Amino acid sequence: MGDRTRRWPAVLAALLVVLGVIGAAARLDAPSDGSVIRFGGAAWRGDAVRVRVTGETALRDGDEVTSIGGNRLTGGLEVRIGDTVPYELRAGGTRDVTLTRADLGGPVRDGWGDLVFVVSLALLAVALSVRRPDEPAVPPLLVAAAGLFGSTVVVVAGLPAVALAIGGPGPVLYFANTAGAYSIAWGALFVLALRFTPDHPWARPAVIRAGYAAPLLAMLAVTIGAALTGPNAVTRYTTLVVAQNAVVTVTALAAIVAGTVAYRKGRDPATRARLRWLAGSGLLSLALGLAGWQIPTLLTGEPLLPDGALGLAAMPFVGGLAVALRRHRLFDIERLANRSLVYAAVVTVLAGLYTAVVAVLVSVLRISDAVAAALAAALAALALAPLRSGAEGLVNRLMYGNRDDPARVLAGLGGRLEKVMLPGDVSPTVVETVARSLRVPYVAIDVGDGERPVASFGEPVGAVHIEVLHHYGEPVGRLRVSGRGVDDPLEPADLALIRSLAQQIGPALQAVRLHDDLVRSRAELVALREDERRRLRRELHDGLGPALAAIALKAGLAARQVPDGPARVLLGEIGDEVRSSLTDVRRVVDALRPPVLDELGLVAAVRARAAALTADLVIEVIGPDDRTALPAAVEIAAYRIAVEGMTNAARHSGGTTCTVTIETGEREVRVEVRDDGGGLADSRTPGVGLRSMRERAAELGGECAVETAGGTVVFARLPLRVGALR
Repeated sequence: MGDRTRRWPAVLAALLVVLGVIGAAARLDAPSDGSVIRFGGAAWRGDAVRVRVTGETALRDGDEVTSIGGNRLTGGLEVRIGDTVPYELRAGGTRDVTLTRADLGGPVRDGWGDLVFVVSLALLAVALSVRRPDEPAVPPLLVAAAGLFGSTVVVVAGLPAVALAIGGPGPVLYFANTAGAYSIAWGALFVLALRFTPDHPWARPAVIRAGYAAPLLAMLAVTIGAALTGPNAVTRYTTLVVAQNAVVTVTALAAIVAGTVAYRKGRDPATRARLRWLAGSGLLSLALGLAGWQIPTLLTGEPLLPDGALGLAAMPFVGGLAVALRRHRLFDIERLANRSLVYAAVVTVLAGLYTAVVAVLVSVLRISDAVAAALAAALAALALAPLRSGAEGLVNRLMYGNRDDPARVLAGLGGRLEKVMLPGDVSPTVVETVARSLRVPYVAIDVGDGERPVASFGEPVGAVHIEVLHHYGEPVGRLRVSGRGVDDPLEPADLALIRSLAQQIGPALQAVRLHDDLVRSRAELVALREDERRRLRRELHDGLGPALAAIALKAGLAARQVPDGPARVLLGEIGDEVRSSLTDVRRVVDALRPPVLDELGLVAAVRARAAALTADLVIEVIGPDDRTALPAAVEIAAYRIAVEGMTNAARHSGGTTCTVTIETGEREVRVEVRDDGGGLADSRTPGVGLRSMRERAAELGGECAVETAGGTVVFARLPLRVGALR
């Protein structure tokens, strides 16, 4: 990112802040009638404005003012502080209002929560722009925070009704912030959704420029149209407010869609994790706003919490944004963040405790303010130490996982390993457990010389620590753990916990290796057995069989040359015994290996068997027509599984069609038998056939599964290099 690309968002952000400060300062120099026009379409009534009272005035909440001093809110009214001006109301009648100097105390009390939100967001944006100016998400975040800050300051300062009658810079600055700066801020939030994750498919320069400019250009177009067509000033202002709400809604929906696309397209666990933080905190903020203000207002007419605290509902979003950025290489001031969170939590709880105790003592027990304050302070002092300890533990778990509780981590790892069903799931379970327990972005396990990683979680961020795994003093692998950031390496507490975990991981990894060796050895034995059977069949079929047939033939010829007598009878008996032996040899040959495999090959042999089974059930065999040379063990296992699957379908499925698919790849053979019958009953006990299919696949290190999906499906994968699949 070039200097110019980094500079112009900072300049734009500064201009937005200055514009907001000027707009708020303009309120102080203008006369005030003790009212403000609420931000939103409900305050604008075409030819009147609805006011909210914030100070001492003759006006009332909800008054709809149509004219001030005879001015129809079109500007040009000349008044001074101290003048008493008649206000005409839509409902009829007038109110004589004395103009005073502007007092921001009431508006600030009404909007203090909004100010807390925008100030927190601005501080986060500034901290990121100072520490990580090269990160793509920083510029749009800075612009968005500045636009929200400037426009919120102006909204909190408010626009009094008399300002519309006076005209001048007051309304202009108000709408320049609430419609202009606010729209720019939302455009920047859309760009933030594009730049929040790397390699977003929409994050092209033209789209980013359009994201910044489109909301502002839309508002400029509406402003020009309203100025040309609006019948009066209030109607034009109403048009701006409605259009601004529409632009914000469309931009917010576009940002949500952009985030959804990033999550669906993203494959990096770290990227998806940061998006979950952002989405979760946003949903929490939305839920707080609905539960605390919007829904109670709709049901009872009054919010559950004060209007001034509404901005606090958005604080979880700021926290989620900070955590997401900190966890993924944008926010590396770890210790400052840790201590800040601890002390902020302690101060917040103590302040709430102090206020509650004082309120109870004064209002319920009728104790004097001084005594109540002293008792509350004493109670807060007593609660300080346990509160700090609890807050520090909570924040440490949030930022560093359970490293301060090794027993819990060890128990959690042991519990997860007990639930693992397959040996191949041990290593992935270990790396995921270590990563989540320590809140680190990357964990991996290597075996042997380190060139064969068996499992990994996430992507490395900081320096990678390597811990050798031992079993009875012999190295069996390596555990690799990344630091939490470039400037946040693993601390001694982390390393101590990793060493404790390694003592459990080493034996577990060795057990997996022994299991794999056992599976591989059994598969090799099966392969050797089937290869030897094929050799024996070939020798018996091509050697001993023809030799016995020749002996029987010669014995018959000799018997015909010998006259009747004992010798001829003996030669006949020899011929019969040889032919009987030849029959036995053929029976042994057929038992060693199905002859059809050697004669036709796998696919043709299955087709031949399917033709014999076809009756009420139509069986179709799909596979390569060319005869592929396969290992003997794999070929016979595939044949037996296919035949058993077809036989079960013909006997038990009750269907009309069955499809057998055989695929021969470079590394494995896949067999699928699918019928359209009623499927397996839930109460059915697996028979010998189902067990034999699974056992044949397991012997070679493969797998075989039987499930119900619109019928019964038998699926098997058999590695060509026996034992390799596992």
